[in-house]
Amino acid sequence: MSRQDDEQPGLRPQVFTAEKSHAADAGQPTAPRVMVTEQTGRIAPARPAKQAVAAKPAKRRGSLLRKVAWTGLSAAVAAWLGIDLYLWIEQAFGYSNGLGWAATATVATGVAAAGALTIRELRSYLDLKHVEDHQRVLGAPAETMLASDVQRAIREVIAELPKDRESRAAIEAFQRQVQRHHTPTQQVELLSQTMMAPLDRRAEAIVRRASTRAFGITAISPTAVTDAVFFIYTAVRMLREVAACYGHRPTAFATGHLIRRLIGEAGKLGAIDLAGAALSQHLGGAVLERLATDAAESAYAAQRMARLGLVTMGLCRPVPFRPGEIPGITSSLIGNLLSKRSNAPQDAER
Repeated sequence: MSRQDDEQPGLRPQVFTAEKSHAADAGQPTAPRVMVTEQTGRIAPARPAKQAVAAKPAKRRGSLLRKVAWTGLSAAVAAWLGIDLYLWIEQAFGYSNGLGWAATATVATGVAAAGALTIRELRSYLDLKHVEDHQRVLGAPAETMLASDVQRAIREVIAELPKDRESRAAIEAFQRQVQRHHTPTQQVELLSQTMMAPLDRRAEAIVRRASTRAFGITAISPTAVTDAVFFIYTAVRMLREVAACYGHRPTAFATGHLIRRLIGEAGKLGAIDLAGAALSQHLGGAVLERLATDAAESAYAAQRMARLGLVTMGLCRPVPFRPGEIPGITSSLIGNLLSKRSNAPQDAER
């Protein structure tokens, strides 16, 4: 008995997660059932319901044609630059060998720098595309979540987060609290509560600062052109800072990708501008109308900036916001101001 205990390793409780295949269940036929009713007579079998065949999404010819056009244009520009540089190096060797080798070194340095910039742009763009994949996996309904996919997505999210002190503390807190018996939904909720909460607070502070800048500059700006220029500059700066909060490196191409996804909100923000202009025109009085118009434009500029900030947080956050998790920019800004005012008398007394 003691020899058998020495040969066997120590036993400990383990948790096994069995993933249910939805495709296999859908193909299994249901067993026949007998139902007793009071009706008698001939049974008329009902015809089976026709299953609606899902229509295949039509291939967009415009997108394929655009990709082919851009690929051909890029190849033509690259070939033109390559031939021009080759002729330039050949001409430099015609003058002297030293000048030719100097031209070769210059071209090699330029090509290496261009390659490094291209790799950096592609890496930043792929990181944002991975965020879209993580949002699709971690935001799926509880019935379709697979434990293996959720755990893989969580590992990738942890690897992409910033490595500062607060983020490391949040990662350690999540790793201490998560257990093997937790369901995928519970793991996602715990991830959002522990690791995403400090990042959300940073992003919310950035959006508040950008909204305050938009409100102040719009109120004192003399022309609409300066309003538009400053609003665009502040929005792009806010977008890059919010993306950096969640561990991304927003390069020029990645910033353009985020801006393209934000364009869909331009129609809603334009409708808000029209409503604000119509409201200010009905206040009456030239002076009152002028003051109300300036105040309304500043308020709506801050509101537009806050909404763009919320949309940017939703695009860069690897875990999609659940109902009740979206931060309220207006309430947070008012609470921040009130907290500063309440702390001012205490600081004066000290």
